[in-house]
Amino acid sequence: MCIPGYAVALMRDMDILVVLEMDSSSSEDVIRKLGKLLEEKGYVKDTFVKATIEREKSVPTGLELAGGVNAALPHAGVEHVNKPALVVARLKRPVTFRRMDDPESEVSVRIVFMPAIKDPSSYIKTLMRLVDVFKDPWVMDLLTKARTEREVAQILRERLSPSEESEEP
Repeated sequence: MCIPGYAVALMRDMDILVVLEMDSSSSEDVIRKLGKLLEEKGYVKDTFVKATIEREKSVPTGLELAGGVNAALPHAGVEHVNKPALVVARLKRPVTFRRMDDPESEVSVRIVFMPAIKDPSSYIKTLMRLVDVFKDPWVMDLLTKARTEREVAQILRERLSPSEESEEP
């Protein structure tokens, strides 16, 4: 499967792949397309898509955010990952995900972040860094207005890379 118009940007600890204006009909369709892209590029094992779909059923990841740009964070465990990456899709039309904070409710999502996290020790830290991006309406607005995949990747690289002063020697 080939998704036209995606870019890869390197963060220090993971690659960032970006897909703009992805056409999908459901949350499962989004997960399948993004997971397949990660699989084709060698980032994840062939078990990743199924594991992500199953995890999303039991632990939903849709987030209703301030600023009106809602996101989802579908992902699978480290055992399904070959090497770290993050694929981000800005959807052509919103799709419905079940809410993380209220699994009985749904939210219309426009941006999907699918991390493939390899290192168990960085799992929570990576997810927390992504949540920090979500919580900033200004950054989410920038992501929706970016014109190119590279622009989206640059915004994310700047927001997700640890600052120099916070790093340990």
